[in-house]
Amino acid sequence: MKLNSSNRLLAFCRFSIVFVVLLVCCGNITNSVLLKWGFRDDQPIDRYEHTFGLVGMMEGAAPKPYVYRSSVPKAARWIAEQVNPDLQQKLFKSITRYDSLHHAYFSGVPDRFWTPVNAIAYHLVYFGVTLAMALTLLIVYRLARSHGLRFGQALGFLTAFALVYPLTFQKGGYYYDFFEILGAFSVVYFFLKRRLLFCTLLVAVFSLNKETFFLVPAALFFLFEPEVPLRKRFAWLAIQLIICAITRHLIMSGYAGNEGGFVDLHGVHNLLYWLNPLSYIGFYNMVAKGVLTPSLQNPLIAVPAAVFSYHAWRRSPVLHRRYFLAAALPIAVLCACFGFEDESRDAALVFPAAVLIALSGASRFGDIFERSNGSEPVELKRQRESARVKTPESIAESA
Repeated sequence: MKLNSSNRLLAFCRFSIVFVVLLVCCGNITNSVLLKWGFRDDQPIDRYEHTFGLVGMMEGAAPKPYVYRSSVPKAARWIAEQVNPDLQQKLFKSITRYDSLHHAYFSGVPDRFWTPVNAIAYHLVYFGVTLAMALTLLIVYRLARSHGLRFGQALGFLTAFALVYPLTFQKGGYYYDFFEILGAFSVVYFFLKRRLLFCTLLVAVFSLNKETFFLVPAALFFLFEPEVPLRKRFAWLAIQLIICAITRHLIMSGYAGNEGGFVDLHGVHNLLYWLNPLSYIGFYNMVAKGVLTPSLQNPLIAVPAAVFSYHAWRRSPVLHRRYFLAAALPIAVLCACFGFEDESRDAALVFPAAVLIALSGASRFGDIFERSNGSEPVELKRQRESARVKTPESIAESA
């Protein structure tokens, strides 16, 4: 009886710790990103509804290709419009009483656009972003646990992910990035659980968020276990790609008259940027104003990351390496041509593959960075030395 009570107490403690860590990490990420970028509402006022601010996305008047990613704000606005007008006014009165989110994250919205429907829609998108980030972090934790990391190690891995992830928003960020990364992690998580039907359903849902989501099932083809018949792999791939083609057509139709183009080409600019040595020593104020953090390509981050990645890659299963390459190579080409400088958030579809690789080295993180004179890990050396310590019994026996 006492054992069962103790187990229940420990289970509650683990739940509480994970819950609090998830909340803190989620708050840190969303607050950092939204304080920096908000919902991109700082746009020219004269043509405000035709910009890629959230109002323009809800109106469907934003320029291409941003308008292709307007499913979430349109859904939020549709839900707000279904609310009874009297309830709309009550909610709007409650929102404007303090207007804390408006002043913190949406201050760029002109007053004439801060209507009851828009205010409710803004808050729905905000809570959607927060929930998406929290669920993403939960999946990262579950992946860590399912790959053999102990409770404390999994929490450390989750915290490390939450500290690094905001740095991918140093050159830009938007609401759809959070739904994109949740979709990528969700699909991979349930794929690894071999729940392919639910995985396919998630592909259908999250492919409505962004037109490039078809790259997720394309890479998943290489994550199938070798014993899975090739015909079955191609069947699931075909189903998921057909679904992505349909949803892609749906979210990209009806905007022929919008400004902008199908893509923004930055290939030459990006080449010049990466050839410039100064691009590798940059700092940004992403996490907090006045607190400068290095860019991901800065040696302060790039060198430790390269060392860790080298060891993690060597310990990774061949299946995970193959999946990482299948996910990373197409994204690298797209980012080189259509991304902008070091906007690492554009590679969000690769993050699940990167996490799988990193998990292979996470349990030996201390060993990787604490080697003694380039030889054996410090931990193993200490264990070997402690084994040599002679106890009184062993001295007596030797005598």
